[in-house]
Amino acid sequence: MKTNYIMKTNYIISCLAAFCTAFSSVCARPVTALADDNSDSLVAVVAYFGQRDTMTYWINEGTWKVKDSDTVKTSGIATKVMLTVTEASKKGYGMEYKFLDFQCDTLEDSVIGDFQKSLVNKLSKDIIGTSVRFKTDRYGHITKYENLKEIKAQAKKLFDSAYGELQKLPFMDSLKAVGMDPSALLKHSDLSDLVEGYTEELETMFCFHGKAFSVGEFENHNDGSKKAYPSDSHLTISLNPESGAYSIETEDVTEVPAGDLKPLIAAFANAFSDDILPDDFSDEYDKQVTGNLTITNYIHWKYFADGWPSEVLWQTESMLAGQGKLKQTYISWDTRHAAQLEE
Repeated sequence: MKTNYIMKTNYIISCLAAFCTAFSSVCARPVTALADDNSDSLVAVVAYFGQRDTMTYWINEGTWKVKDSDTVKTSGIATKVMLTVTEASKKGYGMEYKFLDFQCDTLEDSVIGDFQKSLVNKLSKDIIGTSVRFKTDRYGHITKYENLKEIKAQAKKLFDSAYGELQKLPFMDSLKAVGMDPSALLKHSDLSDLVEGYTEELETMFCFHGKAFSVGEFENHNDGSKKAYPSDSHLTISLNPESGAYSIETEDVTEVPAGDLKPLIAAFANAFSDDILPDDFSDEYDKQVTGNLTITNYIHWKYFADGWPSEVLWQTESMLAGQGKLKQTYISWDTRHAAQLEE
């Protein structure tokens, strides 16, 4: 099938944008921390919680367009949550993670921006007040979710509602005109991925509980393998001897050769397109895509001395040919009531 130049260009760009967003989320994994039990200075991530301890947090999520040194914020959403210890024993903790509020901050004046605002306002009415109940071991590591069946049912209901709203948008016809069908991508979404939307930040906040790390800075180079691309990692473990607060900071940079992206993007486009790829897809790709895809994942955890997370900053930047996308999640504590503060 032959297309005119504009259609071909839009097709390549659409494929790249969709694929790089999906691919970078797959690569967004915290670097493996190094621990040395023989070190003179160790940081142990351990929960010293008390029954009825309560923490509230704001979770700010944003996306930016990046071109060379310029960044433009395109969207943002803020979620207020509350963590409460409902049970404390020598074996572990029973906890509740409750959604309190949602605020949408879409700066880009567009159909997509208006859609996001409308969707957040509509769905937040159903999510506010929802609680995820879970158990941890005595160190604070999450071991079990107690009401996943309820969460799955609500996630499916909200997904169906969002899917219906998406079909009404005028830009859907424009995307289909260049061969892309976002609804096909949505149809392939797994229910477990929808549930992850409720628990992803929670898992990130408690992922290191029960582990110990040597204080210091560590670097690691991975030459790559059949299952992973070459990457460079940097890890910093810090401890404040006066307050007892500590932090874990990681950065992982992965390079994906442009040549490796072509067949992956082609397969991605075929899976979610109404039509076959243009005959000259390969030639157009080579003209438009130069250089490697660089994916930088940065995560910084900060903890109070009693093991409660105080801040988590997680950002993923995907850059190709001088432009790309930055996605950031920033979790910060708002109010704090803990037994340790009253002793």
